[in-house]
Amino acid sequence: MPMIEYKRLFHHVKPVLESKLEEFKLNGYEQISIEDIWNFCLQKKWRKKNMNEIRTFEVVETIFSLKASEIVSFFQIQQFQTTDWFSEFKQEELKELLNPSNNNSDKEN
Repeated sequence: MPMIEYKRLFHHVKPVLESKLEEFKLNGYEQISIEDIWNFCLQKKWRKKNMNEIRTFEVVETIFSLKASEIVSFFQIQQFQTTDWFSEFKQEELKELLNPSNNNSDKEN
């Protein structure tokens, strides 16, 4: 689906997204945005669907059926997958960390 179609569909269902966002905020999920809801649906709920064939009522149904915990979990997992846990270490430090037995024998001598 071309980007223009995604934008059109987004604007078409924006009142539904806003309603769901308000529900999340009432339940204490202040950090979730409309874009988060939309991106979650695109990346998780509709990734295997042909967006040219999806009907408006299906989009609305999906949005209204979402749980905040689904969205939070999805973005937490994405964050873990994209984080470079060892970016702050130098290569030598990583070798030390990954091969501690050599470090102990060097200290004993």
